[in-house]
Amino acid sequence: MINIIVAVDKHNGIGKDNKLLVYIKEDLQYFKNITKGNIVVMGRKTYESLPQKPLKDRENIVLTRENILFESAKVFSNIDEVLELNKSIKDKDIFICGGQSVYEQFMAYADKLYITHIFHEFDADTFFPDIGDEWEIESVEATKESIDNEYSYIWVVYKRKI
Repeated sequence: MINIIVAVDKHNGIGKDNKLLVYIKEDLQYFKNITKGNIVVMGRKTYESLPQKPLKDRENIVLTRENILFESAKVFSNIDEVLELNKSIKDKDIFICGGQSVYEQFMAYADKLYITHIFHEFDADTFFPDIGDEWEIESVEATKESIDNEYSYIWVVYKRKI
């Protein structure tokens, strides 16, 4: 299964200067819990921006057209390689983790979207694609921490309509 996981602001902003817009401890823990034991796929710039590489307890795949190797991650040159991998795995899910171009490429193939909606507008320079009518809400979760945090947020899981 191909999933997309992302935190977006009120205008679908996801980052600025190759950094997250905000660090919300509970959301980073949510990301870790959801993706742990699975496969994470991200673009080169996203991978290089990680404070600790690779993401622990997950198989890390970096998508790049550049002829580059990473000691702790597999490198794929196009999304077709990820789609082929998805056909062959049974016990793990794939989570697309950014950035903007990678999200745009995988929207047509995703089965679920795990989106943290942050109720704030940030100065973003990268954005998540609009969520179209082909998606419906599967679940919504808010905790006391998400309401009382400096930036209120909710976790929403969307599934593709059949």
